[in-house]
Amino acid sequence: IEVYPMELKLCQYGDRTIVAKRNFSKGDTIADIEEDGRKLFEIATEEPIKLWNAYLPSSLEQLFKAKTVEDSALQPGQLIIFETKKDGKWTHQTSGANSQNGNHTSGVTTQGLCGLNNLGNTCFMNSALQCLSNVPAMTNYFKSNTYKKELNKTNPLGMGGKLAQAYAQLIQSIWSGDQSSFAPREFKMKVSQFAPRFSGYQQHDSQELFSFLVDGLHEDLNRISKKPYIEMKEADGRPDDLVAQESWDNHRRRNDSIIVDTLHGLFRSKVDCPECPRISVTFDPFCFLSLPLPMKRQRTMDCWFVPVGFDDKICKYKVTVAKSGCIRDLFGAVTELQGVPETSTRMVATDVYNCRFHKIFKPREPITSIYEKDYIYLFEAPPNMAMLPAYMRHMSTSTSAHLFGQPFLIPVNLTNTTYRELYKGVLGATWRYINDSKMISEVRKFLLEDIDVDDVKDDDSFEEISAEVFKLFTLKVVNSFGTQVIRQLENNDETLSLSGISKSQKIEKLWKGNPFLVQPVNILGSSFIQGHNLPVDTYIAVDWTKHAYDNYLERYNWGDIADSHSSVNSAGVKKPSTGVQLRDCMKLFTTEEKLDKDDAWYCSHCKKHQQATKKFDLWMLPPVLVIHLKRFSYTRYSRDKLDTLVHFPTRDLDLSDFIVNPQKTSWPKGQRCYNLIAVSNHYGGLGGGHYTAYAKNHIDKKWHYFDDSSVSLSAEDRVVTKAAYMLVYQRQDL
Repeated sequence: IEVYPMELKLCQYGDRTIVAKRNFSKGDTIADIEEDGRKLFEIATEEPIKLWNAYLPSSLEQLFKAKTVEDSALQPGQLIIFETKKDGKWTHQTSGANSQNGNHTSGVTTQGLCGLNNLGNTCFMNSALQCLSNVPAMTNYFKSNTYKKELNKTNPLGMGGKLAQAYAQLIQSIWSGDQSSFAPREFKMKVSQFAPRFSGYQQHDSQELFSFLVDGLHEDLNRISKKPYIEMKEADGRPDDLVAQESWDNHRRRNDSIIVDTLHGLFRSKVDCPECPRISVTFDPFCFLSLPLPMKRQRTMDCWFVPVGFDDKICKYKVTVAKSGCIRDLFGAVTELQGVPETSTRMVATDVYNCRFHKIFKPREPITSIYEKDYIYLFEAPPNMAMLPAYMRHMSTSTSAHLFGQPFLIPVNLTNTTYRELYKGVLGATWRYINDSKMISEVRKFLLEDIDVDDVKDDDSFEEISAEVFKLFTLKVVNSFGTQVIRQLENNDETLSLSGISKSQKIEKLWKGNPFLVQPVNILGSSFIQGHNLPVDTYIAVDWTKHAYDNYLERYNWGDIADSHSSVNSAGVKKPSTGVQLRDCMKLFTTEEKLDKDDAWYCSHCKKHQQATKKFDLWMLPPVLVIHLKRFSYTRYSRDKLDTLVHFPTRDLDLSDFIVNPQKTSWPKGQRCYNLIAVSNHYGGLGGGHYTAYAKNHIDKKWHYFDDSSVSLSAEDRVVTKAAYMLVYQRQDL
């Protein structure tokens, strides 16, 4: 009983907009689907009909009545097209006798230069297959049918020889020389059957498919019918060469196939206990060299420092901080450039976007919270002062306000901030953007002279200095977006408590003695907050009058009114990235590392798990060396793809410096050096992108570029790119 039948979409060739959904069992035949479709579309029984699998919008593959849904590799949601003759002719024209199977002929081609049709996000599989197909030893083994003598159909770890048979058929098709491309549907079906993770048409990893394929082929072709039990022995101080040979012999006693002959090498693993003299040395076989890419451990970013002194200028810095650091490290980097002790200046970091604070960071937040294109402003915070966010708004009508310019954090006293002090603090932060010389002079005098308005309100000389100053803007408490007014504050001598809001208190009448009013509003700046006290998360809107906005202010480019520190100029010219060398990746791979707590090693001498140090070295390399560049980085907090350009040689790769086998000195050059024969490429980011391959054909000795069904001539100097993901090298003596 099939609990969840497969849903397929049915439509007619002439009109694909009308689609019917029907459920079928995997055991149903294509004839069953045809019968259902004839009834659905009222097609006479005697009328000729063809069924097409539209696995891609532009690609149709004919379905045959005798095959089942499973045998045809149909997937849930696939579109099945019913075609009938029009004017006595079939509408869909195919090219070549084999096109009904997804194959396309174009006369005789060089063997191996055959593209693989994309069955729907199967470019990862096509890339891996083209790389393995261009390993001469493997291809000749299957082309000559030698594999038939070594099929192991009883191996419980294998696939009954079916995967090897499917791959052999694939190789025969690719290297037949009589077709330019074909659809590897039968092979895809076998892979999906034995590895359900590759079923369907989602994007996967070419190296993961490559790994599954060579492991599966090995078990299907393992010459060992019954694997003996072998007890692992400790090195116990024995010579490395003796232990290595013993490990390799034991491996071959259980694993003996064309895969082992061609792709398997030997590591030396050395683990050193930190508490006792015990050193564990083991030798393990490998099929891949998975190399980490050297990552930049630091990042450079721009930030703007806003001093608390109204007469001090905002300054732009370019700082370098550790990627693993926190926001506090950013403060330290700025104070270091300022030449002052880190503890001498308190700061608050903010991300400014669209004239408002997108985020106000906590000092211990990770530096990864800041993205590449964020505008980071660091506000100096005096001791024992709270920082009150303030947004700039201009009044277009009596009721409408629009954000503009640069938001600020205004220092306020936690215990005795008054309405007037808040107004003066806002004016001190924004006066640098006033462009009228007379107003600049008046504001400066007001800020520098500690004048009590009540004491001199009848003095004409003071009115001449300050009358216009008090008509520049009004203040309101708003929400964090600066769009909704929450409440208004009256100008009096009462202290603005930061402990909370009294919701019962109504908005009081505006005080008309001064030409501005401080009004508390919500975080959006669009509605008044009831009450008189200011909460800790209060946001202030600075509503500039139309007259002040039109006549006194620098309306645009507030962010440009800042000095640039020498760090900005010195780092202004970006050096082109030169990438890293493959040897750098090898050095990182063979570097001694300390194990994490979650990966602790059990020391048999100490009788407990230890955070030991571990080191990998090469002992023996295989005839065909596959190198996997670990471009996909996964951590507990983030995922990323590294687009670092890795410079790898196309000829004469010599890794002798990383081989600890003392016999290497007697190896001739042909046994030490490798030439590149294939590259799997990945373009794009995580969870998607596109895979292609470069490969050197061993018949015409030329490089070719494989992009699904397309095959084109390339050149050796084109294969080294940022997209290189998996490299296949062949030893020179082969």
